[in-house]
Amino acid sequence: MSDIFSQYIKIIGKGQKGGRSLTRDEAYAAMKMVLAGKVTGEQRGAFLMLLRTREETPDEIAGFLDACRELITPAVKHLPAAIDVGCYAGKRRQLPWYLLSLACLCKAGYPVFMHGAHEPGSGRLYASYVLEALGLPTAKSVSAASAQLQKQQATYLDLSYVLKPLDDIIKLREVFGLRSCANTLGRLLNPTLSKYSVQGVFHTGLDTKHARVNEAFTSYDSLCFRGDGGDPEVNRERDTVLHITRAGATEATTLVAHDDRWALKERHMSAQTMLSVWAKKQAHRYAEQSVVGTLTALLMLCESIEEDAAREQAQTLWQHRDSRMLPFQ
Repeated sequence: MSDIFSQYIKIIGKGQKGGRSLTRDEAYAAMKMVLAGKVTGEQRGAFLMLLRTREETPDEIAGFLDACRELITPAVKHLPAAIDVGCYAGKRRQLPWYLLSLACLCKAGYPVFMHGAHEPGSGRLYASYVLEALGLPTAKSVSAASAQLQKQQATYLDLSYVLKPLDDIIKLREVFGLRSCANTLGRLLNPTLSKYSVQGVFHTGLDTKHARVNEAFTSYDSLCFRGDGGDPEVNRERDTVLHITRAGATEATTLVAHDDRWALKERHMSAQTMLSVWAKKQAHRYAEQSVVGTLTALLMLCESIEEDAAREQAQTLWQHRDSRMLPFQ
C-alpha cells in the first residue's frame, strides 16, 4: 500500500515545473490512506510537509474533508446540533469571549456543537480549559455530548473522540515544529453536518480560501472570518470581513472597526473574569464589544439578516442574559 501512496508524494513534490496540485479525487484517496494508517511514518511526514511548504488548494482541502467525513461515525453525524463551531486556535492575549456569544445563541434556541484540539506546550488558553467553569464540562463520549445538547443546548467534544486520526496529525506539531493542514481540516470539518458551520482563522487570505472550500459543500451554510488569535471571535479594534457562504455562493460583509482602542493583554487569563462579566459584576470594554460583535456575525449567518438588525438583536440577547446563572446552565 505504501508504494501506491508514493504517487501522491511525487505529484506534489516534483518541484515548480514537474509537480502539480492534487485533484479533489486524488486528495480524497491520499488522505483516506493517511487517516487509515496505510502509509509509513516517513511518507505521512513527507506528504504533510510538502503540502505545508506550498499550501493546499481549495480542491485538495475539499478532497481531504471528503475522506475525513467518511470516517466519522454515524453517531457523531446524527448529534442534534444546529451550529458547528471549530475551537482550534487557543488564546494568548484575550480570553475566549466568543464562548459567551455562543452561550447567548444557545439561549436563543440554537443547539451548538463545539469541537477542538490542543497542542501540548503551546501556552495557549483553549476553549476546553474554561468551559467547565462556564457550566459546560467537556463531554467524554458521543453519548455524553448528545445528552448535553438535549439538556443544555451545547456541548464540546474533543477531536480525539470525533476523529482520532486527525487529532493525531495535529499533535505531530511537536515532531515537525510546524502546523499541518490538519488544523485547517479541523476548523472546516463540521462533523455533525450541522446546518451552520462557523470558522475562525488567523492568517491573511485563509478566510477567502475557506470560503472557496465552503462553496464546494452546499448542504449547509458557513461563516468564516479572521478572528482574534485565530478563533471565531470578532475583534472590534480592526475591520472584520465576514465571508458567508450559502448554496455555493459567498458574500462578504465588513464589520467596521471602532475608532477607540481598548484591547490590552489580559494579565490573568482566568475564567473567573469571564464569569464576573457575565454576572454583570465587572465591566470589560473589550469583552462587551467582542461578545456583541461575534454574536452579530453569528446571527447574520443563522437568521439571514443584515448587520444592523443582527447587531440590535445581539445587543438585546447580551443585555438580557440571565446573569444569575452560569453561561451554559
